[in-house]
Amino acid sequence: MAPSDSWLDTLPADFYAQLTHTLNLHGMAALELLSRPATPATTRLHQLTGLDVTTVHRLNCIASHAQLLAALRQEPLAVYHLLLLGGLTLETSLAAPVLAYVRQAMGITEEQLGQLLAYCQQLSEAFLGQLEEHVAAPAGTASLGLHRLAVEEAFAAFLAGQLAARPVAELRPLPPQLHIMRLALLLAVSLPQDTDHPFAQAVSRLPHLQPPALEPLIARLGHAQAHAPLPLSMPEVVQLYQALQVCGMVFVSDLMSQIGLEDAFPTLSEEERRASEPAPASNREAVGSIVGGFTQWVQQHFPDHPEIALARQQVLALADLL
Repeated sequence: MAPSDSWLDTLPADFYAQLTHTLNLHGMAALELLSRPATPATTRLHQLTGLDVTTVHRLNCIASHAQLLAALRQEPLAVYHLLLLGGLTLETSLAAPVLAYVRQAMGITEEQLGQLLAYCQQLSEAFLGQLEEHVAAPAGTASLGLHRLAVEEAFAAFLAGQLAARPVAELRPLPPQLHIMRLALLLAVSLPQDTDHPFAQAVSRLPHLQPPALEPLIARLGHAQAHAPLPLSMPEVVQLYQALQVCGMVFVSDLMSQIGLEDAFPTLSEEERRASEPAPASNREAVGSIVGGFTQWVQQHFPDHPEIALARQQVLALADLL
């Protein structure tokens, strides 16, 4: 707390009444944010703000001017962070369930909800500025304004992760396609790290094919069912695209035998090979057919996507090493 909190005495007696909707709306938004599954990004937000679900629940119970003043005297940074994180969340689609609840609970129109949101955001921004003038920054931070920039940067990183994790496409893989997808991911994490083969070394350096990055998708495909919907985020599309390309290149080259992996991976069963369209004459052709089909699907659905363009360039560079 700043050396003096006498500035609180200058707040009008009806300040809580003015701030009620703002506190409620921002509190619900902050709770929506902090209730999401833990990730490195949410951990970073917690480290910067000290807020957690329990703290937000307590602040959301403020119900009078006296209680608001008490909170501002005892834990001003918690109130500050509640308004800051709530305001950031309200500017994103993460707040959709909160706004839907508020609209229904208050029985207001979409236009009235927009007006309420604008009013609350404006009042919150003004009060945040006031707090930045009077409340001491966390230890090790020059000012609360600079601290705010760090929180906003961490929130942007969290939001980027949320957007990246959203499904951008959906597959309903046939049995042989699911088999080859699993095989491709397994192959990507199984290429030996200590080989002097330039292709294997280059694959091990691809960011999307790092074993820790592939583990969640390997687990998902391990439980996936043929013909069932398989939603994919953009990072997962890139991972499958590159892993299948690597698999295809390995199977049409002599690399498997060169690095001693020829017997390490199961091939398609006769039934799975017959299920491929058109029916291939060999496992090598079956892999090539499925890789080609997925490549065509990616190019049709994401013709100008920068992540796919970069992934394609990295794959072309790999091809030159075989």
